[in-house]
Amino acid sequence: MENEKRCDEWQDDLQQQRADWENQIQSNVENIQRQFNGLRELLDSKENEKLQELKKEKEEVMEKLEESENELREQTELVRDLISDVKHQLKLSTMEMLQGVNCVLRRSQTLRLKQPKMVPPKRRRMFQAPDLKGMLQVYQGLMDFQQYWVRVTLQENNQESIVININKRQIGHMSKYRKNIQVSETYHLGVLGYPAISSGKHYWEVDVSRSDAWLLGLNDGKCAQPQFHSMNEISFKMQHNSNDKQNVMYQPKYGYWVIGMRYKVVYKAFDECSITHNSSVLALSLSGRPSRVGVFLDREACTLSFYDVSNCGALIYRFYDPFFPPTLYPYFNPMNCTGPMIICGPPS
Repeated sequence: MENEKRCDEWQDDLQQQRADWENQIQSNVENIQRQFNGLRELLDSKENEKLQELKKEKEEVMEKLEESENELREQTELVRDLISDVKHQLKLSTMEMLQGVNCVLRRSQTLRLKQPKMVPPKRRRMFQAPDLKGMLQVYQGLMDFQQYWVRVTLQENNQESIVININKRQIGHMSKYRKNIQVSETYHLGVLGYPAISSGKHYWEVDVSRSDAWLLGLNDGKCAQPQFHSMNEISFKMQHNSNDKQNVMYQPKYGYWVIGMRYKVVYKAFDECSITHNSSVLALSLSGRPSRVGVFLDREACTLSFYDVSNCGALIYRFYDPFFPPTLYPYFNPMNCTGPMIICGPPS
């Protein structure tokens, strides 16, 4: 009986070990498939991007060549008409030829041939594949961030100009308020995300593909009830109306660590000098318009980094602040744009 019981126990152990190994291997298979699917999507995306660039270049070149051909065709017709008129004049009598020669001379003098525009040879370049090794390294970096992915949701807001969808993952500006909004009022449009962050590493992504203007980053939690810190700041706001001078209110010393976009093509980081703490609105140069932005906060390293996920995870900007407040919140501001900002969920 005892030996039979022991055999049964061993059988159970073997079955459990078998199940554990099957689960572990299946998990590894799914992880490998997920990573290689991601790599395929990345390569397909870069291939489509390059093909679209070549297609656009072809259309531009063909359009310029067609314009040049039309221009040359018109000039050719003018020259032929003039030659035909000269031949006709030569067949007339001397008196008739003298009477019509002034008109022919005027036409020949005013005719100015213009060389058609040519396509510069430098445009006919050989295609070079991007640095795949670098792309894969950046991609692996994004994959590493996924272990720190946090599910961010939006705080309830009482601002009539802001609309948040039912699952608290999408934010936009109400169109009926768009015409009357003042630049200074955009300071009040920010919404906090949850959970609050006090330690560790955290990562989330935001889809901004349908938004023409946005601010994105962190806030110390005080934007829920916006107020300036001194009368000098209020005076500053009342005396300056330009976008840049309004935007300096989004600074670390006021509890903001954000980057933003306006007019579809203007990208800025709202930082400050680490020594003088003077406000600094930095223009950012991006290779293309991001459709998805990754945000990575590393409280241990005192950094907040923004990545263009739609461009192989290229770094957009990084804040370094050893004096982050004890608690921070994800921050979202649709400015005066009706296009939504959408908080993405972690990959399945």
